[in-house]
Amino acid sequence: MLREDYIRYAAAAHTVGARFLRDTVAAFLPCYTVHFPAPAFSAAQLLSQCESLMDNAVSLSAGLIESSGITKYTAVTEARMRLMGIELDTAITQRQTAAERVRSVPPGTRGNVYEGFIKLSEVALSVSEKCVNAAEELIAFATDGRAAIAVPVVVMEFLKRLCSDYGAVCAALKSGEAAELIRRADDYDKCKQSLVFTATAQGLHTCDESSDALASLSSGGLIPSLPPVLFDLLLRYDKLPATASF
Repeated sequence: MLREDYIRYAAAAHTVGARFLRDTVAAFLPCYTVHFPAPAFSAAQLLSQCESLMDNAVSLSAGLIESSGITKYTAVTEARMRLMGIELDTAITQRQTAAERVRSVPPGTRGNVYEGFIKLSEVALSVSEKCVNAAEELIAFATDGRAAIAVPVVVMEFLKRLCSDYGAVCAALKSGEAAELIRRADDYDKCKQSLVFTATAQGLHTCDESSDALASLSSGGLIPSLPPVLFDLLLRYDKLPATASF
């Protein structure tokens, strides 16, 4: 396919997908207890890899971002994660906001951007596989009765599928093929309902169960027992196209 088309597909996939991975791992971290120090340390290292991936994706995507991967709640959500002991690199979000304002790719750099996305896709594929493995491990902790985790298993399954889908996109992109992230309606509905049930069980009642309303409540501190990044992630996932190109 034409490089001009490829880099737009790659920018759209990686600016959103890399942030999905980062938020997934950020949601995992509160699930580890003092009884699982080794997996917790590995997850902390994985978070750093995800943020490096995000940063590289933003740098390559300046002038190519057609729709924002940031919501109006993202900045507050990242700040609220600090209250759960999870320090996120908020400077990446600021750099992405700046990159979204750039109107075109600087002349003479498209070849470098293309090669950069090919390499980034290979790295992203490896990181996404690590995220899938981390999700499987946490799900096993919960289903085997070894730990009570901070995220419902249904939501963990959704995050695992999301990381796997991004990995499939990366596998296509690293070969120079077009691919995009998709929204799986059934998985989305199951995840959202699980989050709604969890919030309701904690005494929160709302007539509006949209992803935007849930993200608003979480960013306002009204769903304190669940990692806020889950709701920002769900809102961004809701905006994905419902058709696949891979």
